[in-house]
Amino acid sequence: MITYDLMLVKQQLKGADKFSIAANANETVCLRFHFDCNWRRFDSKAAVFRNSDSKYFIIEIVDSRAKVPWEVLTKNGAFELSVIGFESHKVITSDKAEILVSESLLPEDYRTFSPSEVLFDRFKKECTAQAYLDYQDEINALKKAHTEEKIQLGAQINEANDRTKAVIAEKDREIASLKAKHDAESVSLNRTIAGLNSKVTEYSRKAEWWDMVDHALSLKTVASYALWAGGTEEFELPMLNTSSIPAFSSSNFSPNLTSVGLDLSSVTVFSSVFSSKNGIRKLELKNAESVTTFSNVFENCKTIKEVIIDSLEGCGTFTRFANEANMLQTVNFGGTLRASNYERAFCNCIVLKEINGLFDMKAASNVNSMFTNCTSLETVRFLKDSIILSIDFSGCVRLTKESMENIFNALSPDASHTLEISSYAFENNFTEEQRDEWIAFVTETKGWVLSIV
Repeated sequence: MITYDLMLVKQQLKGADKFSIAANANETVCLRFHFDCNWRRFDSKAAVFRNSDSKYFIIEIVDSRAKVPWEVLTKNGAFELSVIGFESHKVITSDKAEILVSESLLPEDYRTFSPSEVLFDRFKKECTAQAYLDYQDEINALKKAHTEEKIQLGAQINEANDRTKAVIAEKDREIASLKAKHDAESVSLNRTIAGLNSKVTEYSRKAEWWDMVDHALSLKTVASYALWAGGTEEFELPMLNTSSIPAFSSSNFSPNLTSVGLDLSSVTVFSSVFSSKNGIRKLELKNAESVTTFSNVFENCKTIKEVIIDSLEGCGTFTRFANEANMLQTVNFGGTLRASNYERAFCNCIVLKEINGLFDMKAASNVNSMFTNCTSLETVRFLKDSIILSIDFSGCVRLTKESMENIFNALSPDASHTLEISSYAFENNFTEEQRDEWIAFVTETKGWVLSIV
């Protein structure tokens, strides 16, 4: 028997990409599963195979092993594999893996395979065998009694035989009834499994966006209540179900909270929530399209390192967003930010390296000190021709060539304003000839004053 090893870690099936199986093997290939602690409580497990014709074969896992049915090895390419464990009404499932099937040269006339026995075939056989077993003693007793009557009574032999046949026929009917019952149970189990698979698919899609941490929020819907007061140890809450909470304040969060995700579906103003509050290192905000104001969110927060916001499409005010947040490294936001006020938005964020998102500055009325002392900033992007106010990048000494080119192209034509850039960044990214071309582009084509500091 050839054995291939796979691992079950939580709901992930691992190791399928490490091997392929030659086609047309029969009763010679076995998969051995190594289950983690999440699976060991389930005494009953099965491997679910699906071949290229979308036919399913459910094989019971015994002693952590399951034979590979030849029906999934008849074509080159791949078959799909998943694992289920079940105990009473509880079911655990793994994700789906593909296992490659390599071509073999077994001739067609050598392929004399019989259908593989699947889990439900075993159910039916075991139930049938048990039914026969249940009545075997009674049948044997009847046969013995009628044999003795044949010897003793002679003339009554035929009558006794008839009675025996009648009893056997009745038992056969009962057996047939039991088989029909278990056939119906098999159909019901298949429907249940299909329903569970549907739920798993639904929850898998939801899990892409949410870590299901809805801890203790059903009774805490007033914003003044602390969402979590987690003792003295540091902890993380990857995503809280806060969709019904209309406002937040710094009192909502324990100083021991290092990472949190929030749903801002009901929020319009998100201000000063982590201002001067140390401990938080990562924040993820979902469903933020209705938030119009993000101000002072991390002002003077000395621990925040990463901020993820799915959308800033509705934001109009972005003042002092991360002012003096001198440990902030990365900001990611979806969509396009079209705020009017950016005063000191990233001022003195000295280790900020990346701002991944798109700024549309056409509505901007205040960009004072927006990027002052962002000495580590490398990546930032603006919409073309959208910068309409004088703007200072002189402290951004590590801007990449791509970011600087983006800034030059983002200047609004004939705005007659001043662009300040770092001489170090300018000279480090462009040759002398290129620098002359960009100076002419900014001053002549765009009509701006270029100050190289």
